[in-house]
Amino acid sequence: MEDVQLDARRIPELVKAARCALPIIFTSGDHPEFPGLRGSCTALRSGNATVFVTAAHVVANNDKRTVVEVGLGFRGEPLRSRIREMLKPRPAEEQYDAVCDFAVMLPAGAPAFVDGDSEAYNLARVAKMEAAQYKNLFAVCGYPSSYADRNVIDYEARSVTFGLHVAIGTYEAPSSMKGHHVLEVSTAEIGGPNGFSGGPVFRLLFDRVAGTWTPVLAGIVTMGGPGRIHFIDIAVLGTFLQREVFRTPT
Repeated sequence: MEDVQLDARRIPELVKAARCALPIIFTSGDHPEFPGLRGSCTALRSGNATVFVTAAHVVANNDKRTVVEVGLGFRGEPLRSRIREMLKPRPAEEQYDAVCDFAVMLPAGAPAFVDGDSEAYNLARVAKMEAAQYKNLFAVCGYPSSYADRNVIDYEARSVTFGLHVAIGTYEAPSSMKGHHVLEVSTAEIGGPNGFSGGPVFRLLFDRVAGTWTPVLAGIVTMGGPGRIHFIDIAVLGTFLQREVFRTPT
């Protein structure tokens, strides 16, 4: 299926799954009238618990006066979920720092997702990256910061314009960095990958009988360039989440 050209907007299940990709909003206690946008995150659900996961460098170096929120609604009055705590893994001696470049953001209360705008992805189904092959199709979702008319704040009008972008590319190979993979995917049309860090990556599985595509969560974006994206394997994230956050019995 490597020669298939897909339009993300024409894959209903991908449009729905991409709603777990959400923007992160920072507001300094010293300048409460001037929020800023910083990267993307992924809403994940296990049972009745929901958390937001992003790349650790996106939320690095915050002081105690910084309010971190996640945007949930983008039509009419903006709706947000405030973050009360962040958990960041520490690399074991045998691990590379890069594989721990993620942070789990715990909401202050149950997020009020907005139908059609936001939704948590159920971790009951995730991709097995050891089965991924060269040129398999993947989708990357996030809120680009270099796109002129998206994800900008008009301080004079006191408004924020959000715009989710979904890019479809192909699997290249496991990265030289432990727990990472590399995709060939172009973000040149939106000015590059800035802002995608923390956004979800989906493997696209094709059902030949039904003739439909199904997205399955494969990980989150950590870095990249105009033609390539690196992402952390969902197996790494899932292990940390189940052990340290959801505390699922083994």
